[in-house]
Parts: sequence; C-alpha cells; structure tokens
Amino acid sequence: MRYKTLEDLIEEGSDFHAKLSQRYGEFEQMVANERIGLLLDQLRRREESMSSALKNFCLSVPPGALHTWLQFAPEGRESEFLQRLRNVNLKDLEEISALAMEIDIYLADLYRSLLQGVDTPSARDALENLVRLEELEEHTLSMNLCNLRDY
Repeated sequence: MRYKTLEDLIEEGSDFHAKLSQRYGEFEQMVANERIGLLLDQLRRREESMSSALKNFCLSVPPGALHTWLQFAPEGRESEFLQRLRNVNLKDLEEISALAMEIDIYLADLYRSLLQGVDTPSARDALENLVRLEELEEHTLSMNLCNLRDY
C-alpha cells in the first residue's frame, strides 16, 4: 500500500486502459478468426474510449478532490493483467473474454475499495462516479460478449 492522489489514480487508470487498447489492437492484426477479431476490435475501441473518458473525467473533478490523498491506495495488479494478456491464447475466445471481464471487475472493485477510506465529499463523489463508470463498462462488456457468442 502506498499514498496516491485521486488524480494519480485516475491517470494510472487512463494509462492502463491505453495499454490494453494498444495490446488488443496488436492482437487484432494477428488473428484470422473473424469472431475473435471482432472481439479484439470491440475491446480495443472500448479501452481507447475508457482512456479518453478518464482523461476527460479529470477535467470535471474539482481540483480539491483531485489532490485528495488516498492513504491506502493498493499497488494494483495492472502489470499482472498486462502479463497475462501477453500470454493469452489468441485462438480461445472464451479465455480472452474471461480475462477482459476479470479486468473490468478488478477496476470496479478497486475504486469501490478506495471509497471506504475517503472522507472528503468531492473525492467521494468522484470515486462513486468512477465506480459507476466501470460498472457500466462491465455491464456493456457482458452484453457484447453475449451478443458475440450468438454471432
């Protein structure tokens, strides 16, 4: 555990989404299976959108909230997820889907856990909005995966 500001956390989230987008884009160029290519395209565009959304989110949060220190900010599992993504079987739609869903659940849980230690109302509101954003993405991904399975 280490100290971070809310702004640091949001910037790290945006960078993580950008790295995921880049990786999905690289994978998309490597696969021949149409369904897996479609999944990777959706994931790439979604992660790119989330990276941008978090950058814009920072602009809407009051500076006082952005500079709020989060005492028990976890180190994060982003590097673990990026490593697992490097080793994912690009021929297995279910494996790719499961990892993408696990990442979304992790991010929502991360923001939810940080809510426990925040007393500043504006920072709390910002974290609640981040939780809602990640939960919406989780729901959207789940629906897209169901549609893709029917494709």
